[in-house]
Amino acid sequence: MGIKFINRDLKELTTFFLFILFFICITKSNAQYTTKGQDFINKKTGEKVILRGFGLGCWLLPEGYMWGIRKIDRPWQFEQAIEDLIGREDAKEFWRLYYENFLTERDIAAMKSWGANSLRIPILASILQPRKEQPEQPPFKYSEYGFSLLDSLVKWCEKNEIGIIWDMHGAPGAQNAENISDSDGEARLWTEKEKYWPMCIELWYKIADRYKNSNYIIGYDLLNEPLLIRYKNVEPKLLREIYIQLTDTIRTVDPDGIIFIEGDDWAQTFDILEPMDWDPHLAMAFHSYPPTSNQEGLERWDKFRKKYNIPLWHGETGEQRPPYKLNTEATTFLESANVSWSWWTHKKFDRQTQPWSIVRNPGFLKILAYWNGKEEKPSKEQAKEWLFNQAKKTNSEYCEFLPDMVRSLVPLNPDKYLESKKVIKSEGVFQPEKE
Repeated sequence: MGIKFINRDLKELTTFFLFILFFICITKSNAQYTTKGQDFINKKTGEKVILRGFGLGCWLLPEGYMWGIRKIDRPWQFEQAIEDLIGREDAKEFWRLYYENFLTERDIAAMKSWGANSLRIPILASILQPRKEQPEQPPFKYSEYGFSLLDSLVKWCEKNEIGIIWDMHGAPGAQNAENISDSDGEARLWTEKEKYWPMCIELWYKIADRYKNSNYIIGYDLLNEPLLIRYKNVEPKLLREIYIQLTDTIRTVDPDGIIFIEGDDWAQTFDILEPMDWDPHLAMAFHSYPPTSNQEGLERWDKFRKKYNIPLWHGETGEQRPPYKLNTEATTFLESANVSWSWWTHKKFDRQTQPWSIVRNPGFLKILAYWNGKEEKPSKEQAKEWLFNQAKKTNSEYCEFLPDMVRSLVPLNPDKYLESKKVIKSEGVFQPEKE
């Protein structure tokens, strides 16, 4: 079903909103968690819950610094660069290997065993809504392969009883002009509203509708780190306007899943969203680097929590190197202050700031050097071998695991996972491919 928000006459609009009201009345939510005042709660028990877990960055939306390069730093650039090296068909196979190894059910089970109860899933719109050959108006075209990746994730999370927060990290048209939204250098979600708002609205509908029967969909992080105030000729009030439209759309299929709203200016400035009163299950999703670790740092967001009686979620933070002292200070404080949290991220290439560190193979390093202008272009055969090998080696079984990083996120504990790895190794369950 496609949802149109433009070019409707009054009769069509009236019919449409009656349709929405009908669905809200008859739809029952299966969500395990919801909000009550300033708390996240378990719907079955009524008990207060602190959401704690990881953002699965670099899986569906790779960023340059996570791979170890800055010259190429966003998905569309990686896609073009890899296709230039090995051709279109082999590039498709590279991405299949990458997506299906970078995140596996074992990863989900591991994070659950540490004590995580939620995962934030950064979505790149073009994974689900291919860039090419999209019509000018709804309904838009979708990738079943893209959705199959989310289908697998949902099954793994249901099996391991861990909640999902969908995060529109790279919205259609891009909600900021930066690499993190896969932009082309312009925030077209704001500058070309007529084209990209219908795409964004329908995409959120497709996601919410597809997974409406899952008990483990916690909610919807509507836009990651939108930027408006810093751009000329962009009206800041557009952020609240699109949030209301997105909320109304999601509510046609999910009446009380949590709506996570991020402020302007890297999810830090929330006054342009006032009044934050358009839905009974809103939560403020603020970001800060380094992690917020005391009441003084929290105060600029806590005042809104008290004013609107809604929960706080430190939806993205981290990037701390050993010995991880600030991780412990921050999570200890956040837990005491009834603030939920999500650390960024669960896996990157050759970094010590997350649980798993992917080891880059020598050939992949040569490709990065070529992209940086420091090496000759490899042959297609060489590049294909190196890229395919690296895609397979994103599997956590090949990665360096950093237990002290996990322990630093109070109260997570990796001991059960470490014991299970010993059992798997002794029983020979996982057999890495020989070179």
